[in-house]
Amino acid sequence: MKSCVVIFFLVSLISSDTAAPPPGIKVRITEKVKDLGLMYLKGLVNREFLIENEDFLIKSVTLTKLQIDPAQVDFRFQDKIGLQFEIRDLNFALQLQREKNVQFFKKFKIDKGTTIFTGEGVRAMILVRMNQNPKGHLNVEIGKEDCKINADSIRTKSTGFVGKVLDKFKSLTKHFFKKKICPALQPMINDKLKDLSTMRTVHEGRQLDLDYSLSSDIAVTSRSLDMSFKGLMSVRGQAVDTDSIRPGKEPVFTETNKMIYVGISEFFFNGAAMAIYKSGPFEVNVPKLEGLKSVVNLLLGAVGIQPGPWTAELTEAPIIQISKAGLSATVNFKAQPKAKQKGFLMTCKVDMNVEFKERHLTMKFKLPK
Repeated sequence: MKSCVVIFFLVSLISSDTAAPPPGIKVRITEKVKDLGLMYLKGLVNREFLIENEDFLIKSVTLTKLQIDPAQVDFRFQDKIGLQFEIRDLNFALQLQREKNVQFFKKFKIDKGTTIFTGEGVRAMILVRMNQNPKGHLNVEIGKEDCKINADSIRTKSTGFVGKVLDKFKSLTKHFFKKKICPALQPMINDKLKDLSTMRTVHEGRQLDLDYSLSSDIAVTSRSLDMSFKGLMSVRGQAVDTDSIRPGKEPVFTETNKMIYVGISEFFFNGAAMAIYKSGPFEVNVPKLEGLKSVVNLLLGAVGIQPGPWTAELTEAPIIQISKAGLSATVNFKAQPKAKQKGFLMTCKVDMNVEFKERHLTMKFKLPK
């Protein structure tokens, strides 16, 4: 079969960054993700977070201590509402770097120092509602009655004149912790979410981009949270006619036994195939092999493929199909050597079985008889 090597190259382009109607990618998150969340929190210890706001007194925050018993953390889904977090008996310590300047003819520094902010016996209950904003970003809503934070003890220990003054107002510090953190959570989280890119370059040379913005609102059940993403690949600067892409069937999740499920639809693969088709011809170099490997050149030569540079071009968008047996691709292309000898047209069909072995993604290729 003349050069099915081309299809292997195409499939590698599609799958290497694996990383609109219908969704190209669907993700299900279950309640088992709690352990991953705790690992993430512990990974924040001793990391400095800069605050780039000249008007704000605090310039950086470092979490220096975090003590939490996993048994004291309750993470659950509220059907058709969102996620509820409940934390009991948490202890923490934050190091705050302070600096405040005022401008009066010239800049004066009126405060500089460090505040160690500690909390013991912290209890928190937060209900987070999630939705899709008009730009396809994830948005959160935390209502006034959906967030309650308290602590047995809140203390500060500071350097600098302003810091020493702050240490005297212990009741004010505890009031700030109880009343001001909850209202600040929603805008802070959404501000971070809006800066996340929903477009990624898959192949710079062919100018292939992947749009992975949300395609619909979040669906929440009592045991899981489902998110749908566009998963639409395109050639940079070219409009995409989604009606011309073979949709196929959407992934359907039926289990909640694992932490995370990822489903990739035929729409994703066929959209990627369409983008690759529109991105133009490929330059392929057939190497001249020596020794025992030279038999490969003999086999290729028998079907008219000689060593040297070739141009391969898809004559139409490949068709990708997914079944229980795996993934199959039908590709029609024409190939011609750059030496301007006679080229040929070819249809190549490849079946591929994709599976995970431990932490590795394996792909088995089979040429149909």
